[in-house]
Amino acid sequence: MKGRMKKLLAVTVAGMMTVGMLAGCGNNVSQESSTEDSTETKGETKEVSIWHYFEHEATALEKIAEKYNELQDDIHITCTYVSREELMKQYTIGAVSGELPDIGMVDSPDMASYISLGVFEDIDDEIKDWGDLDQFYSGPLSSCMDSEGRLHGLPNNSNCLALLCNMDILNAAGIENPPTTWDEFYEVCQKTTNAADSVFGFAMCAIGNEEGTFQYIPWLYSAGADVTTLDSAEAANSLDFLSKLVKEGLMSKEVVNWGQGDALNAFAAGKAAMLESGTWQIAQFDSGDVELDCNYKYALLPKDKADASVIGGENFGVCTGSDAKEECAEFLKYMMTAENNADWCEIAGKLPVRADATELKSFWTEDERYAVFNEAMNYAVARGPHESWPTISEAIYTAEQAALLGEKTGEAAMKDASLVVNPILEEVPIATVE
Repeated sequence: MKGRMKKLLAVTVAGMMTVGMLAGCGNNVSQESSTEDSTETKGETKEVSIWHYFEHEATALEKIAEKYNELQDDIHITCTYVSREELMKQYTIGAVSGELPDIGMVDSPDMASYISLGVFEDIDDEIKDWGDLDQFYSGPLSSCMDSEGRLHGLPNNSNCLALLCNMDILNAAGIENPPTTWDEFYEVCQKTTNAADSVFGFAMCAIGNEEGTFQYIPWLYSAGADVTTLDSAEAANSLDFLSKLVKEGLMSKEVVNWGQGDALNAFAAGKAAMLESGTWQIAQFDSGDVELDCNYKYALLPKDKADASVIGGENFGVCTGSDAKEECAEFLKYMMTAENNADWCEIAGKLPVRADATELKSFWTEDERYAVFNEAMNYAVARGPHESWPTISEAIYTAEQAALLGEKTGEAAMKDASLVVNPILEEVPIATVE
């Protein structure tokens, strides 16, 4: 216990050092709102707070809470918006101070870190007998687990990555369908690259941050490796394959500076025939926020040894110290029924985290674009989940950048990454869904 408290205090000090940088970002949580949001018992009904950073989706969350308030008298739920940056800071401070909401929202790759800090309660006993857990995709569900595989919350929504193709460019090159294997993909890149017009066969995000890791993970897993085998030949091959695209001019060397939005802009401008694309970008196309002057088609990411994709999305967990732990767990189960998950994700433009929820709304199956992502969800993996994911991720995107810039071979880059990651995983392994 003392060792854990030292760890919490150390992280809190680090968190306090970032306060200046975070000042002015989003809304602040005042002392008054923190007091009002704490669990209180009024008669037989407990006041329960939910902190979240949803903006456009906030109304959908509030409707679910209001409906639940009308169905029972055990708890009354109030939803409070807190900017993402401020919310993460409050979690870090609250791990020691105890000033936490009853239910908190968190980005899926970050949850394991906050579990290790004591922000989220172990609610595995409250949820394990719920008969719906086998309906959840393994990737999102695993992101709510600690290193022993025990649940501290439930996933709320998800997204994943697929291949977006400019079919006008592909057809002009004599290619009728998107590639399905790495060999086919490489050939399409060769045929669609036009150096004279600065058109590349492929665009992706390989920037030196979490976005870069996010987009690289599918290539690592497709090669037959994973985060636990970074020192393998398969892991090295995944980097060498992407490096070859840059070296041969089939992918711009600028990808090391591109976020996902930058890569999308290159594709939208007709400067890339194919793009590693996320679910959320469909909404950008449909709304007109991003205009595509081409016929386009989504396909699964090309396969080497295995089909692969990676998830994003948010989770909700019951926070440590809540006086309504069991009641909060019951609400999470209610919020994540197939019907509620489908209704909410339809409004929010997200992917459900339950396979049975996708069957309840026609557009996830009838819209060919969403259907591709839904298929990928069957094998899309979480990032980690691990309490030291930021450190693991940094080692991975650093290796990717070194290889794409030609500074190291895939083998050398991955060996350096494994020297950072392997000792971490030996001490605390990555949890998996049984």
